Amino acid sequence: MENDILDSLDDIGYTGPLLESEVLKKAVEEGPRSVEYTSLVSWLVKEIQGLTFTDESVNPITGPDDATHFLMELSGFLREYGCPYQILTDGPISQRLNTQQSKLQLLDYLTTELSALRIIAVEKPSSLKPASSETTDVPQQLESDTAKHLKMMLIALGFPKPPATITPFQLCSKVEAKVKELMGQHPNQIGKPLLKARLSEKQWEQIMKINQALVDEYRTRRDLLLKRLDVTVQSFMWSDKAKEKENKIAEVYQPIRRALSQVPEVGIPQILSARDDLTRILKTSSGKEREVTKCAINRVIIPKVPDRGGRAWELEPPPPEMPSFQKRQDSGFQQQRPQSARGGGRGGGGDRDGGGRGGKVQGSWSDMAPNTGGHWAQGGGGYGRRGGSAGRRGGY
Repeated sequence: MENDILDSLDDIGYTGPLLESEVLKKAVEEGPRSVEYTSLVSWLVKEIQGLTFTDESVNPITGPDDATHFLMELSGFLREYGCPYQILTDGPISQRLNTQQSKLQLLDYLTTELSALRIIAVEKPSSLKPASSETTDVPQQLESDTAKHLKMMLIALGFPKPPATITPFQLCSKVEAKVKELMGQHPNQIGKPLLKARLSEKQWEQIMKINQALVDEYRTRRDLLLKRLDVTVQSFMWSDKAKEKENKIAEVYQPIRRALSQVPEVGIPQILSARDDLTRILKTSSGKEREVTKCAINRVIIPKVPDRGGRAWELEPPPPEMPSFQKRQDSGFQQQRPQSARGGGRGGGGDRDGGGRGGKVQGSWSDMAPNTGGHWAQGGGGYGRRGGSAGRRGGY
């Protein structure tokens, strides 16, 4: 089956690293814990999504710890798409891709489905439209975000479909007149605009930059919160009881998770439509606010928990690993070593058979050393008064 999968990947235009047999074999062995394997599955799912308009998506992992989340996303996609293979849809989620057969079966199923969809897109593209859309011979056109909101505005104001010959100025003039008419009929319901000043083009450019900076900031915060949410749900799946109910948990959690967007929806239109009631902030403890924020968990009183510490200002510093350095005490050389000068102090030991270490005449060695006596004080070669020191006559 591996050779068939390699041929299918080559036919559908895959250019990733798994076109080599050894790399594919290693990735299949690791399965959901392999970045290459999950990246291939994610690519196949995105290609299928572009032709079938499915909602579920599958993202590749960034590390082995994301394998559980990958399996949950894959399970949601296969359920929505209608996968007929029970080995991929039944049983605990964590055990569906444990065998070599199931991992290869998934790749074979996705590649063959993508190949068939591309053939249908060429031969009969109308059959690939969503079931909710009306059947028509006119090719489906992608609607921009601006056109989408403009269409929603016209429907809300009760406008019929505008003719194709209408100019943007004429359309905006009619919309403005209609809005003023409705505001005159219901003055207390809409309120006054929060932004009353007219801004120049340069000021709008600055607002656009500020809005983009805020969008980037809050996108990062939402990514962090959603990641914490996914990790929290995964942690509950570790217990033995939860593993038996993985399918039910995925059915409940995935629809809610898909509704949470990473990109903030606040932008320039919200600034223009903001009303002055935003300046009136109500306390969250007021009765009106509590009607929409209260829940069953608020009635649970958490008792006093033990103090586990951990506050930085209560921690004691660790003991020093070595003593501190101290300045060396300045004391005289003679006081520390009173007999360090090699004078007569060491000459007393030369009475052994008239030898010893004396007998050095004028600091040099002499053949008469055995007859001259061994006293350092009398002999010549020491550091005494008669001996000529090493500093003056070069004893050593």
